[in-house]
Amino acid sequence: MQRLPIRTQLIVACEIAAGLAAAVLIALWAREPSGPYEAYLAVAGIVFALTEAYRRYEGRLFKTEGVERTPSERVRHHEALRAQFRAELESRGIGARSDVIIRHVNRLDDYPNNKDRPGISPWFKVGLLATYHRGIVVGLGWYGMLNTPEGPRRADYSNGEQSEYNAMLTGEIPYDSIESLNERGDEYYYLPHIFCHFAHRGQPYERLFYTVKEDMGSGHFYWREVASFDEVNSRSKD
Repeated sequence: MQRLPIRTQLIVACEIAAGLAAAVLIALWAREPSGPYEAYLAVAGIVFALTEAYRRYEGRLFKTEGVERTPSERVRHHEALRAQFRAELESRGIGARSDVIIRHVNRLDDYPNNKDRPGISPWFKVGLLATYHRGIVVGLGWYGMLNTPEGPRRADYSNGEQSEYNAMLTGEIPYDSIESLNERGDEYYYLPHIFCHFAHRGQPYERLFYTVKEDMGSGHFYWREVASFDEVNSRSKD
């Protein structure tokens, strides 16, 4: 059975206590309007607001979002997801890009609407590329690249540069950050939905890097890493 981290349990307990305290104070204030309840009610409201904000957005500031599992629970969770994703990839064809929807489990109610807020969206489309030993590999988009003596960087189209080749911005999402997979989708997007904890500084990816698609022959492909996201970003001007 999955358990919330102890810190999250404490935050939820504080949030519930603050909500109950606010309800009691409102009732007392209604019975005795002249009583000194305003300051206490304000404190309860602030505590409730802060704990709610932390619970919803902890993953953006700290690497604390997610659930805790015993080693045995992790094994079962990993193997169940590994089988599901391998079946999904095989059904679409080896090496093909299969579009999927990534959804943030802490912001399920923001789907299918996408409110214009700062930071990463609560749901978005990516390409399911492959699996790796810890999770899944997804593609975020193609970028024109140039090789330089320092290493690869993105082509600066605004200054007339022409790319030498295209590379996929690729992310690795560990199984520990994936809560579940819905293969059939829903009435809005008939694509697989992957429900994730955004546990890596507010994102689902434990690592971002650039890859190129290599043909191995006989209809088989693999995604070869060419550089890390940080390396390319530090060299690129856009």
